[in-house]
Amino acid sequence: MMTTRIKCVDATTNPNSKGTMTMNPSMEIALFLVLIILVLTFLLYQEHQRRTEQHDYFHWLCETAGLYVFDYDPVHDTMRLSATCATALQLPEKIHPFSRAASQVSTPFAQVGIRFLKQAMQNPDKTANLCLTYDNAHTCFYRVTAHNFAGRKQAVQHTIGFFYDVTAEMLREKRLERKAAIDHLTGVYNRGAVHELIRLALKDQTPSAFIMLDIDYFKSINDTAGHQAGDEVLRSIVRVIREHIRHTDIVGRMGGDEFCIYLPNVPSREYAQILCERIRSTIPSEITYGNQQHPVTMSIGCTISRPTDNFTSLYSRADNALYQSKRQGRNKVTIDDK
Repeated sequence: MMTTRIKCVDATTNPNSKGTMTMNPSMEIALFLVLIILVLTFLLYQEHQRRTEQHDYFHWLCETAGLYVFDYDPVHDTMRLSATCATALQLPEKIHPFSRAASQVSTPFAQVGIRFLKQAMQNPDKTANLCLTYDNAHTCFYRVTAHNFAGRKQAVQHTIGFFYDVTAEMLREKRLERKAAIDHLTGVYNRGAVHELIRLALKDQTPSAFIMLDIDYFKSINDTAGHQAGDEVLRSIVRVIREHIRHTDIVGRMGGDEFCIYLPNVPSREYAQILCERIRSTIPSEITYGNQQHPVTMSIGCTISRPTDNFTSLYSRADNALYQSKRQGRNKVTIDDK
């Protein structure tokens, strides 16, 4: 019986072998890593594309809705602004580092824009109205809201905010407020507005003066010449007062023929007295209305503020001084020295 010997040849050691080749472990690992890198690169590319599309859509939505958007990353100290936001604030769309942004901008208005953003982030989750005054002295009002977004460790990772232009709304409100605060006949503040303005002004604790003015025998003008003549007298008195006061002074009509003037930061008692005398002496001795001349004089009382004053105490002393002027024959000025 014949015995056949078969020699097994390892294909990995025989270069001429036509059998199936096997890879060594290092090549397998390298190919596997390359495959993983390709897959990860593809996934990252897809994520980048998705984020880019979301970013573009988000900014398109903001631009369409008229929103000004900012996004602050405190980890990297980077502020990003939408195109409209950057234009409105006259800032670049990316500011890094934002903590030193003030030193990176050159124009005064850009400095205002930086302060605007920092102020907007001071009270997250609250709405505030902020204003910007541009180089041409044009003022815009914006309604601002900012939100903090925390990460897994509860640390703030982003502060995202948006604001929109409410200038027309604010100006309309101011016009309505002014209309409610103005005496429609004379154009000066009414009693309620005067009370509030002086109450706020007294908080400064700076020396001020309060003047009460009353037209002598005004009732007789209304009775003899009619209310239209009386109205013209009131308007004439206001014109005279405005010729002599500063733009910071407050003029109001307390009712009827009674007016008041509040002088903030009054230099001295003498200044207030000279102003009172100047107004009294400038009042026309006669006002012509309807081809008739009507004699007009004015009694004035004045007081200087004290640290403990409120509107009531200030008004009371000035009113007492006015009463003294009337008791002494009218057409006089009395300064309260008590």
